[in-house]
Amino acid sequence: RVPPRRLVCGGSMENLTTSAVLKDKFATIATDFIQKVDHTVQNLGKTKPTEDAPVTYKVVHRGGALVRSGFETTSSQVHQLAEGEIATVVEAAGRRVRIIAPVEGWVSTETRDGVLIMRPTTLQRRSQQMEAFEHHFDNKFERLKAQQRQSAGTAQLFDDDPRAMQKNQRRDYSP
Repeated sequence: RVPPRRLVCGGSMENLTTSAVLKDKFATIATDFIQKVDHTVQNLGKTKPTEDAPVTYKVVHRGGALVRSGFETTSSQVHQLAEGEIATVVEAAGRRVRIIAPVEGWVSTETRDGVLIMRPTTLQRRSQQMEAFEHHFDNKFERLKAQQRQSAGTAQLFDDDPRAMQKNQRRDYSP
């Protein structure tokens, strides 16, 4: 049996201690990361999408996914999502989900026979979710403005809104 070596020359013991501390920190970080990934995978698909907390889905069916204007599968076709395309979901009802990006409409997540069409993505990209939410909000705001103008009979109703001012702003460059 060989006795363990002791290194005492010029701070080598200190280097071993620092190395052990770094290894311990690395192990802790790795363990935390693995636990978070495991938790995410276990809860995948259990989170209900809402407008406040949208969920991104990926089209996994070779034929893509058909986007319709309404919940019913008989409503008019709006768009065809290609395989691999990402959509932002804000509502789920049975096997149907309402998306707000890249277009607005309703999509089936699986066929009547249970073949998967779309699935929640593993990593939820906050930037994509926020961009889709902002786009949806702007579209909804524009529709409300148009409805108000129609019912009030005036185009000046929202002119004090900064967003409306930016869109309608015309500069006069004459001296």
